[in-house]
Amino acid sequence: MAKKYTAIETWIVQEVKPVESNSAEQTYERLEKTPGNLPVIDLPQNLNDEAHFIEEAQIGDFALRLAGAQKVLDVGCGDGWPLLRLAPLFDSVTGIDASSRRVARATANAERLQLKNVTIKQMSMTEMNFPDNSFDGVVAASAVEQTPDPYQALREIFRVLKPGGKFQIYFEAYDGEEKGVSERVFITENEDCYGYHYVLKHQMPPWERNYLVKFSPTPEMQEEFRRLSNLIERLGSVPAQAPEIGLEFLERNQKYIIGGSWYELEHFTTKAMKETLEEIGFSEVRISYSAATFARHFFKEINPAGLTETQLKTIVIALANLAVGIDAPAGQGEPIITIKPK
Repeated sequence: MAKKYTAIETWIVQEVKPVESNSAEQTYERLEKTPGNLPVIDLPQNLNDEAHFIEEAQIGDFALRLAGAQKVLDVGCGDGWPLLRLAPLFDSVTGIDASSRRVARATANAERLQLKNVTIKQMSMTEMNFPDNSFDGVVAASAVEQTPDPYQALREIFRVLKPGGKFQIYFEAYDGEEKGVSERVFITENEDCYGYHYVLKHQMPPWERNYLVKFSPTPEMQEEFRRLSNLIERLGSVPAQAPEIGLEFLERNQKYIIGGSWYELEHFTTKAMKETLEEIGFSEVRISYSAATFARHFFKEINPAGLTETQLKTIVIALANLAVGIDAPAGQGEPIITIKPK
């Protein structure tokens, strides 16, 4: 295990002795099913709502970047975004996710929306069960960096993409120059245990480590986690600013710990992602402004105008057409679009 940086991390490693895991098993399989808030998928779309306007611009951006594609793959589709929004725009769309819980929810969403051209499979993007050259468009939205081996995931995307096919990737770009480690805590609850999650993020070089401490599902721990939830809501999720949610909580309840796990993620700066894609073999690798960025800045200018949904959709299309042709500087967290050479 890598060098320890905080007192909580050291305590967890020494006292809990966590076993290695991955993001799908440790985090996404444990997240509770909460009411969704995705426009169209979960809620009626209202383009006078800023979040809905920005989301529509992002979908328009995906559609234009992949223009001409017929079979599109969404790697790490989660609950079905952007997969299910893209479905009406292409002949067929396929989504994969490593989490069975997310796959089940995406499948239920597709059935509820009566989408007939959608295929959803539980699958690791580092080992895809598709033949070479299967898709002429691939999208990834904050997914590649969640895999144990993002380089292998990108190689697999290159393999399953047809020559001439397009790949657009959104990712959490670690472009800040601030050094040091940030930390946060969140909690989960399942039938088998209560989960105490401790997350570390390091800027330079960019990486993330996640720990899960499992507590027995006793009445005592039910009350302790109720209090912890209230403390996090009231004081925030950073243990350095609220010791009550950090070592104080862990040490007081140590006798109820029944196990733990950990995983580490490698993150990218925009420059590093661009260079990695080029090394794998992609061509015409461009850092390009997203239409969502333009929509975010533009919304407040047009909101007072009281435009209709039709007018707002016209504006969204215009913003997407504008964004397609404008390269963005590295360091602003914009997506990357690239092509597999013919």
